Amino acid sequence: MITAFDIFGIALAMSIDAFCVCICIGMKYHKLSNYMRLGGAFGWFQFLMPVAGAFAGRALMRYTDNIKYLAAAFLMYVAWHMFREAYKHKECKVYASDPTRGLQLFFLSLATSMDALGAGLSLCMWDGGIVTASVVIGVVCMLMSFLGVAIGQHSRRYIGYYAEYFGALVLVVIGVRFII
Repeated sequence: MITAFDIFGIALAMSIDAFCVCICIGMKYHKLSNYMRLGGAFGWFQFLMPVAGAFAGRALMRYTDNIKYLAAAFLMYVAWHMFREAYKHKECKVYASDPTRGLQLFFLSLATSMDALGAGLSLCMWDGGIVTASVVIGVVCMLMSFLGVAIGQHSRRYIGYYAEYFGALVLVVIGVRFII
């Protein structure tokens, strides 16, 4: 059974990608409008993707009673992917053009929320409601995006990949709790 604490842990872990991207963007683009566009877009996508994943999970529950193993496997896959990406990309790319506008923002939002689609699969096991959990995930992501831009604004060195390791570890712990 998923608890509210698990939902908050998932929200933090799912927000790590957006947080890291916002650190890099915030090094150069840190006006109020950049904060609002990044936080709004990343938060919105982090809200939508778990809803889609949860509905897919509910559909799968019709065919199997062991959805918890599938959800744990998805979380472990996302955690592995986060570890791998953090290990591969230890440098920060400072963007030449404003990535908080247009298609670039859309694709960044989509890319940073794809792992939330798989994590949303686990939300179908939560009795608290899919939308409620997704709102928590979206709001946490929005706040983490704001924090990332602020850190990027005041930091000239890249520290975000350590956060990727932490987020992956949180997902592994939650995945193991599903199985136990």
